[in-house]
Amino acid sequence: MLIGILGGTFDPIHNSHIEIALEAKKQFHLDKVWMMPTPFPPHKDKNAITSNFHRINMIKEAVKDVEGVEYSDIEISRQGETYTADTLYLLKELYPEDEFYFIMGSDSIAYFMNWYRPDVIVKYAKLLVVKRDDESSEKMADKIQEIQNHFQIEIGQIQMKASSISSSFIRTAPYSDIQNMIPKGVYDYIVKNNLYNNCNVNKAWSVNKITDDLKVLLKESRFEHTLGVATTAKKMAETFGVNPNQAYMAGILHDCAKHLSESELLRICKERQLPITETEEKAPYLLHAKVGAFFAEHKYYITDSEILSAIEWHTTGKPAMTKLEQIIFCADYIEPNRTKQPRLADLRNLACKDLDGLTYEILKDTIDYLSERNPETIDGDTRKAYEYYKKLKETE
Repeated sequence: MLIGILGGTFDPIHNSHIEIALEAKKQFHLDKVWMMPTPFPPHKDKNAITSNFHRINMIKEAVKDVEGVEYSDIEISRQGETYTADTLYLLKELYPEDEFYFIMGSDSIAYFMNWYRPDVIVKYAKLLVVKRDDESSEKMADKIQEIQNHFQIEIGQIQMKASSISSSFIRTAPYSDIQNMIPKGVYDYIVKNNLYNNCNVNKAWSVNKITDDLKVLLKESRFEHTLGVATTAKKMAETFGVNPNQAYMAGILHDCAKHLSESELLRICKERQLPITETEEKAPYLLHAKVGAFFAEHKYYITDSEILSAIEWHTTGKPAMTKLEQIIFCADYIEPNRTKQPRLADLRNLACKDLDGLTYEILKDTIDYLSERNPETIDGDTRKAYEYYKKLKETE
């Protein structure tokens, strides 16, 4: 038999997972596809993963009426950390007459060479990669060619339309926003068992609802800038291995407090006991980032600490930013609606090539601009960030 294996956390399983399984089965003439959840992926925090019991039940519910797609407990029934290489070795021992096809997403293929024993994986299974019709295709093609050349293999490509569905979005969105993203049985199971409904998570506004709200609050030019930052951040995230949904949400929210006056920003910071630096006292407009992070958490109910931090530091920057923080900081400066900043063409050319280099160049231009016009408004964190990325560049 020809058996496809689609592994993952499936927290929860959604329509795109089912579509991938069916397209792999159809395009490569597989006899069946096994949906194979992993208990505790080595690269994820096991405390943040829904219990095996619920994930298994949701997978079974999702595939019960899907011909040729089945649930497999091969990985989840094993003890300790599980690795794909070990799983495929075991499967070949159990089913020596069958051929296995290991199905991967475009995000996974980008890091395949860093997986545990990729040589064992390609020995016991043919790789199939989901090829989306979006901006990631060209980058993925280069990575596929690299792997094929290294192992002297041929990787199959599953042709599919791009999908914006993600398990992370489903876990944080209101129930009303996820009905069309998951099988009905899975939706009913989530609601019945009150999954992903802890603290503020289920109160979180959808990105569409936030966008509609900001369209009313912000000036037209500011709103267009917001959309530009979000789309630019998403493209950069896809290039640098960051969750594009996080980047887009952070981009949409980065200026969510920009409609407030300087006096209002100061008042909110004092009332909510948000820290105010000496520079921010002199230039209160800088506070829109801190207040924006506060609004994102307490008005829009976004609980993702990485998104909140990216919003907070998007104006001043800081040393040793995360990739998401750098992406929002840079996207704010180079998005398509910007026209007045110097060297924009050169900076945009760096956007998908050198994140640290782009961060440094933007910090340098910011320091130079403010030094000439109003040096008192150069924030201390901006100076520290500049020195940090300057040193990083000098040591390349």
